[in-house]
Amino acid sequence: MTWLHRTTQGVLAEVERAKDAGCFPFFRPFENVGPHVGIGRERYVNFTSNDYLGLSQHADVKHAAIRGVEAYGTGLGSSRLQATSVRHEELEQRLARWLQVEACAIFPSGYQALVGTLQAFLDDETLVALDNQSHASVLDGLYLAKGQHPDLEERYFRHNSVKGLRRVLATTERANRLVVVEGLYGADGDLAPLDDMVKLCREFDAPLLVDDAHGIGAIGPGGRGAAEQYGVHGDVDLLVGTFSKVFGGVGGFLAGDADLVSFVKLTARSFVFSASLPVGQVESALAALDIVEQDDSRRQRLEANGDYFRAGLQSLDFSTGNSTTHICPIMIGDEHLAMQFGARLFDEANVIMLPFIYPGVPLGEARLRCNVTAAHERADLDHALQALARIGSELGIIGAKQGSA
Repeated sequence: MTWLHRTTQGVLAEVERAKDAGCFPFFRPFENVGPHVGIGRERYVNFTSNDYLGLSQHADVKHAAIRGVEAYGTGLGSSRLQATSVRHEELEQRLARWLQVEACAIFPSGYQALVGTLQAFLDDETLVALDNQSHASVLDGLYLAKGQHPDLEERYFRHNSVKGLRRVLATTERANRLVVVEGLYGADGDLAPLDDMVKLCREFDAPLLVDDAHGIGAIGPGGRGAAEQYGVHGDVDLLVGTFSKVFGGVGGFLAGDADLVSFVKLTARSFVFSASLPVGQVESALAALDIVEQDDSRRQRLEANGDYFRAGLQSLDFSTGNSTTHICPIMIGDEHLAMQFGARLFDEANVIMLPFIYPGVPLGEARLRCNVTAAHERADLDHALQALARIGSELGIIGAKQGSA
């Protein structure tokens, strides 16, 4: 046994304890994807998917991916510097027009888009102001930049606090300031107050980067995300999104000013040193964009399902935090109880909801995250609410009040 094996012992021991208790919720082998999934001989209602509009199963999107593979094969054999197809350029141009920006750069994943953009711009002369509930990809971009530029200054402000952000911007001596927030927070289902943040950023001459992976395509009058929802879409300096949620595929992108995007394409390590996104995924994203642009019925259904389910949770006396969207957390607090709740829903009601525990969320803020999608039927939502009511009452998470919405 080497030190590598000794390093694994603590984590793997925790995993074994969770498995012995029947509470380990990860790596379940799905036989299909969608709102209903097969695992072994059972069928489950799935609330863990980020496929918010159900486009991964749309015939046009699937056929487009097949055409891309038939035309270009399964991969391009190099990074975008040597492996840019005309279809990559078409998708970048289409996204830029739809998002009403000058340019766009496609990355192999949304994670890489965010990490690479931050690494490209952050240096020893910069302050980066971060929400204290920033996603791991934001933190990893910071860590990568910090490794290259140890004098980079990072400061955190309380979640969605404009007052806290003002304090950070007003008390730094750095002339170069970058503010990084999410549009729609994936663990909490709440929106950043982007209208007020845009005003504050302009006051302090601080560019604003918005990671709206969960919002683009899902919210806003035209589906352009949280900034459009707040009427400040044209005031965001850098916008990062993904194809792995609303678009039903994989990949990510940066959108913004043409010079900024060109600079990132030449300097972001996760762009320059990663294999090019396969054209099958490019074609599926183009087909999904057609649907998002032309048909808002799925987005309306997503909003209606989210409102219905969140109201049902609240009527049962569950706490849903500050959620106002289709991402509906059930706030529990205790990590063991959250794991137990998720396990009983799986075992007794054939409902899959993911426990979020530390370090995914702060200590003491464990919850089940319920991702409602446009593909869920009303019967799916009612079935889940009934199971949540019964098991939640038996675990003492809610009182005696039970029933569906």
